Amino acid sequence: MTVTFQSIGTIHTPYFALNAPQQPIPNAPGDFWITLNPDYTRALETLQTFNYIYVLYHFNEVTPPIEMLTRPPWAPEIEIGLFASRSAKRPNPLGLSIVKLKEIHGNELIISGIDAYDGTPVLDIKPYIGFLDSKEDANNGWLDALPDRKHTMAHALGLAHSHSHNHDHHHEQEPLSHTKNPHSHND
Repeated sequence: MTVTFQSIGTIHTPYFALNAPQQPIPNAPGDFWITLNPDYTRALETLQTFNYIYVLYHFNEVTPPIEMLTRPPWAPEIEIGLFASRSAKRPNPLGLSIVKLKEIHGNELIISGIDAYDGTPVLDIKPYIGFLDSKEDANNGWLDALPDRKHTMAHALGLAHSHSHNHDHHHEQEPLSHTKNPHSHND
């Protein structure tokens, strides 16, 4: 079976080459917006009534190979299955981020920080609906079993935190140091 998608717009960020974070950072510095193809402007009607949206996009910079087992960047000592990760190197390289919808101007959506390169193609936008999408019993899977999970989660969220060597790390826009391609990261 062949499945075909077409881009409905473009993500604009201050991220190029190695400076994209591994997860969206809500208060990341810089400008973040989506420009939709003008044909889809009417599809934005009433979207401004939502605080958050899902953005589904294509990791167009990802290159093979796809590996069935991967090492998360925050816990490189363990190996997990691809589908237990958020690695961009997937059979279908799709990205999914939840971002704050700040404003809509015509066919442009002003959003909070997103973990995508400038120029990334958008495949779809959906509203984040609080009573449907927030699950009270959600857990953190394998992350909950890590010995220093709070520290790991601080890295994942890009939060400032302390290490045992007594100096703070500020991860507002932590560059990827383990890969050549920001979209090849795992989480």
